[in-house]
Amino acid sequence: MFGIIKRILQGVTLCVLVALGYFGWSVYQASKESPGEPLQVVVATWMRDHSLGPVVAKLEDFYYTHINTAAVGGAPVVSAQIEDDGSAVVTTATPQRSLIPIPPESPAIPDSSPVPQATPDFSFAPIPKPTTQALPPDGVVAHLDPPSALVSPASAPEPMEGIWQPVGNYVAGSPAIYVTRIRTDNIHTSYYATAMWIDTKLTTTMFVPGYEEPKGGPNQFGGSLPAELVPLLLANTNGAFRLEDARGGYVYDGTVVKPVETHRASAVFFRDGHLEIGRWGRDFQMNSEILAVRQNLDLIVDRGKSLVNNPAYSTAWGATTDKENLAWRAGIGQRTDGSIVYVIGQALSAQSLADTLVAAGAQRAMVLDMNQYWSAGFYFSHTRGGAAICHRLDPDIGGPCDRFLHSYKRDSFQFLAAYPMGRRV
Repeated sequence: MFGIIKRILQGVTLCVLVALGYFGWSVYQASKESPGEPLQVVVATWMRDHSLGPVVAKLEDFYYTHINTAAVGGAPVVSAQIEDDGSAVVTTATPQRSLIPIPPESPAIPDSSPVPQATPDFSFAPIPKPTTQALPPDGVVAHLDPPSALVSPASAPEPMEGIWQPVGNYVAGSPAIYVTRIRTDNIHTSYYATAMWIDTKLTTTMFVPGYEEPKGGPNQFGGSLPAELVPLLLANTNGAFRLEDARGGYVYDGTVVKPVETHRASAVFFRDGHLEIGRWGRDFQMNSEILAVRQNLDLIVDRGKSLVNNPAYSTAWGATTDKENLAWRAGIGQRTDGSIVYVIGQALSAQSLADTLVAAGAQRAMVLDMNQYWSAGFYFSHTRGGAAICHRLDPDIGGPCDRFLHSYKRDSFQFLAAYPMGRRV
């Protein structure tokens, strides 16, 4: 009898050791294919790849509910003055090019400011032609006005909190990107959300699929922004959830990777380089002008109002964790004038993310990715020598600052200058 029990225990022990050995070897292999990613990110990705997504969701929910809880009270450590955060990183992507002259209509800027350089005339099918347009004879290009200052819900606003500040380089003589930081409630007052506003009159937008996500689609760029486009780069952000978690579809240049679903939140990239956010089937129908459709859950904001707590919507905002958890989250919205607003923060619930997008004027908005490593937004300035300088929207964003300029596993949204760029603002 004891001999049988002993053999059973030995068999169970051997099975456990084999399973642990396979797990360790498999995770090690995954880590080699994911250089720079934190171990917890590698393990979570491995588990999702091995049909353990529900387990990861429960673990993340427990983590945000009981372990990594947001502090109550206090003041932010980060300044709301955007250029004071010390987050600048010179990237390694520095293609050679010739200088662009600053048009006479450009605002007066100190001569010591660097000047970016021009891109050769070329085209990558099937994306829109990514060259800058020529300035009109009078040098005047229409542009949009940034949103009004945001009102902090905190009882004691910090200096510059909620004030939109121009960043990056002038495009056709005007700033194309503005950024602000704002608290999202009067309880967790030591955290900012950061909002980035993008003038769509001065920019074009490009969707770059990652080399792993969304799975199964065309990927002519190997998961990176082509180096020839770096001179036009103004900002880039993370894309959406893994396709199996997005509860929606994905189409790229006529290839239906996963059928798009009616009513789902959709980021729609057009061949002329503009981006629209909306509800599929109501705001959009498939046509030849659409290059890509990336869906992710339902709209989080519609007609300028948050839908998070609307009982008609049953989507678990965040897909993998509870909507109430305060976690790293990112979302993107569109204002009435067509401009784009991106919001990121490390202590956001689905509701506070939606509220911040609404405060910034978004009429329609959707969730993008979440968690610290996958939520990532950056803006860029350019030196006279041709290097792109990457700035984190939030200094605590994890991972390389220039990740979307190199081969990367997840999709990204890239915002490029539509006209010649001038000196930094």
